[in-house]
Amino acid sequence: MESIRIAVATLGFIAGTFLIMGMLIVHFDWTYLFAGFVFYLFTYLVWPSKKRGKRVSESAIIDKLELIVEFPIELIIWLLRILGGLLRGLLGGKGDGADIDF
Repeated sequence: MESIRIAVATLGFIAGTFLIMGMLIVHFDWTYLFAGFVFYLFTYLVWPSKKRGKRVSESAIIDKLELIVEFPIELIIWLLRILGGLLRGLLGGKGDGADIDF
């Protein structure tokens, strides 16, 4: 079952990548961008992530593929957390205000 989920998630990632790359290279269309994002989200939800405790098998190739497959959604989550922290700081929520650490 785990290998089926890996295969389906990988195909979804490839489809999402083709949609977004085709949109950037051929013709910009919001529909393709949205569909590519939906494929990435589907891939993130279907992928048996070792980090989230859904996979117990050991494989270096699948571990590297997991990093590639989860990267787009992890990047979006990271950007939304930064934006939320900045807005929370600017709007007077919990914390000392806007802060950028290097």
